[in-house]
Amino acid sequence: MGNYLNAADLLKILVKWKKHFIIIGIATILISIIFSGPSFIEPKYKSFAILYPSNIIPYAGENQSEQMIQLLESDDIMRDINSTFHLMKHYKIDSAKDQYSQSRFMDVYKDNINFRKTEYESVEITVLDKDPKMASDIADSIIDLMNKKAKSLQKEKSEEVVTILKSQLDKKRIEMDSMELVLKELRTKYGIISYDNQAREVTREYLQALSLSGNPQAIDEAKHLIQNLEDKGCEFVSLNENLWRVRGTYNDIKVQYENAVKDVEKVLTYSNVISKPFPADKKSYPVRWIIVLIATISTLFLAFIFLAFVDRKVKTKI
Repeated sequence: MGNYLNAADLLKILVKWKKHFIIIGIATILISIIFSGPSFIEPKYKSFAILYPSNIIPYAGENQSEQMIQLLESDDIMRDINSTFHLMKHYKIDSAKDQYSQSRFMDVYKDNINFRKTEYESVEITVLDKDPKMASDIADSIIDLMNKKAKSLQKEKSEEVVTILKSQLDKKRIEMDSMELVLKELRTKYGIISYDNQAREVTREYLQALSLSGNPQAIDEAKHLIQNLEDKGCEFVSLNENLWRVRGTYNDIKVQYENAVKDVEKVLTYSNVISKPFPADKKSYPVRWIIVLIATISTLFLAFIFLAFVDRKVKTKI
């Protein structure tokens, strides 16, 4: 006989030890049914919700669904859920006696509360708990907290933009006020109101006064204004043009500022709930038939290996 069992040998072992296999199989089924019952494994109920993200500004290379999952997995939401539902006590974790209570809590929390992106770019929230109503309430609270978290982050970002734009507006306002004061002085002290029009008109009047030679006062006034235009005209033109540019920039910033203020003040939701969570009417964990099936198959396989080994030993001795 070779070192390995062939199909005929395996069949002979099954036939030879069939009673043992039947007894072991029945015993395993009974034992696994008992030990997978509520007396040994606490049943859990599943509540779930499906959301589509909206109004969420993604960062870096993340899309909106991935950004929503980051928000859902945040420590802030986990702490708030723990505080609201007293999960440490609910999970029977004693923070006073267990020095690793926080680590244990995080492990249990992540085992019972999960978030995943679906193939349709929505996000599924799954909550397992021994209390079906509590599982549903936790899922509802997570959605609410996620909306608040997203709103807080967006508001904080918008407020930063508002502060920056307000500072820019103030600087431009000061710059415009400074230039307007200088222009006002040029108008009142030197009589310059509109360089191009005045230059054209005063030149015409001066030439007319010279040709008539009968109004020395008009000639002096025209010469004085011409001199002012020569001395301060370039400054007036430069300031006036710069003032228009600054005003344009100021108006552009003002539009951005007003939009940023609207972002701070507007009330948005950041998720469209496709499937709302509800209390389950039957448990989701454990799935007893799977436990019984796996336990039975595993036990019978081990029993087969053991009995084949015993059978081989007996034949070797003979």
